[in-house]
Amino acid sequence: MPSEKEKFVTKQYVPMGEPIVQNDHTIIYHVKCLCEPGKPDGILKMYRQQNREALYKRLYQLDYSEWPHIYNVKYFDGNTLVVEKYLEGNTLEELLKQNKENNTVFSEEEAYRIMSKLCECIAGLLRPDPPIIHSDIKPSNIFITSAGAVKLLDFVNDKTPKRKHEKKLISLLGMIFHRMLTGSAPANKKCTYEGRYKSVIRKCLEKNPEQRYQSISELKEDLKEAKERAPKNIVSKTAGIPYALTFPFQGAILAFEWILICFFLKKEQTSAMCLFAIAFFIHFVLFLARRHAFFQKRNIQISTARKALPLLILALVLALLSQIVPFLIF
Repeated sequence: MPSEKEKFVTKQYVPMGEPIVQNDHTIIYHVKCLCEPGKPDGILKMYRQQNREALYKRLYQLDYSEWPHIYNVKYFDGNTLVVEKYLEGNTLEELLKQNKENNTVFSEEEAYRIMSKLCECIAGLLRPDPPIIHSDIKPSNIFITSAGAVKLLDFVNDKTPKRKHEKKLISLLGMIFHRMLTGSAPANKKCTYEGRYKSVIRKCLEKNPEQRYQSISELKEDLKEAKERAPKNIVSKTAGIPYALTFPFQGAILAFEWILICFFLKKEQTSAMCLFAIAFFIHFVLFLARRHAFFQKRNIQISTARKALPLLILALVLALLSQIVPFLIF
């Protein structure tokens, strides 16, 4: 006769293939939940040599939206087995890695949306009495569903007092927010991000816990106020642009190429004129693409008017050269 454990993994929650994750601490399977209404897909997690039964049974009873719905929790032979609802989406860590591969970062709007929902999730954990203390909040344990909801994964027991835990979480949130906006963690907790949320991140990262936000609700309130404020010191944010990506430098080169185009056009040397025209076009497109990529990577915000003004000036200079150059050629 099969044991209760064997029934659990062969009759009730049946693995649909090889483990999704397997290491010394955890094994995770995509399973078919045969004993649940509708036989939905699920995720079976086995925490090796860890007793998380009481914690996950409490999560099962509360059934908040801050974590995936839990179908079942069992404790066998020193291992905790948890079956959760299968979610479509990615962990925040996976999204950050995708951004790094694509040489980009979250927009301020995207980062704000995730951070705001993450604050709501954590506030929800701290609301019950006693609060739920999740001691392992990190990008790999933050799940963003395909619908945009934020869920927390892989809860770990922690007996840290609520107030001390909350201040530690605020520092962690500051580092996560910084990484979303810049693509990298703040070295030595120094904020390198320049934008509307700079003051929020800096306060989260204060070395003295008493100088950080004193609660998640205070952080969320300041986050909302920062979102509604117009970014300050836009000019200073663009001061770090490499000289090779500035319009004065590239504009001078483009103007010289334009003079050559006019020269060969006047001399009726069509082949040379076409060659420089192609070079001019490729140079101009690459310059704009590199400049745009740089702004995206650094999350530099520039108004449409400020983006268009250098292009307008360059166009006027080229038009003026078109009129002057033919008279200078004899």
